[in-house]
Amino acid sequence: MNASARKPTLIIGIGNPLRSDDGLGWAVAQRLADDGGENCAIHTVHQLTPELAQWIAETKLVIMVDASREGEPGTVCVRPVSPSTQPGAAGTHDTKPEELTALTEAIYGHCPPVVIVSMTGANFSIGEQLSPIITRRIPLVYEIVRQVCATGLSDEKRSEILYLHAKTGT
Repeated sequence: MNASARKPTLIIGIGNPLRSDDGLGWAVAQRLADDGGENCAIHTVHQLTPELAQWIAETKLVIMVDASREGEPGTVCVRPVSPSTQPGAAGTHDTKPEELTALTEAIYGHCPPVVIVSMTGANFSIGEQLSPIITRRIPLVYEIVRQVCATGLSDEKRSEILYLHAKTGT
């Protein structure tokens, strides 16, 4: 699924598909890859690492898809990432998105916009099956990622995307 050609948008599916709902990022990335992902490079990773800075620096937009443990299961959050101003553990295998964007900026002199699309999971135990609520809402996350990929993500656009999906219940 990892595309080698440089594309304007990089989609990173984050998680562990052997930990139930933690596989959300991989499931969405796989669906996007199956549908073509024409203008997107699609990668799956277990966790964010400093090595991703090079991929990030070579694109115009980055969309990270991940499961969250915070909130009500099935809740979707779309948020931009701002580079961290605090020195972090960017040299470890527990790099946060904010630290990764700061590292990209420091090494390459720029960092494209980075957006996280996350959904709160219900089950993170060992297993390859997503919980029913996550399975039902994968089309929502998929569609949000496609819309962000197509339009970018200003504050106004993010509110519009979330409002539209909340109103339709998708």
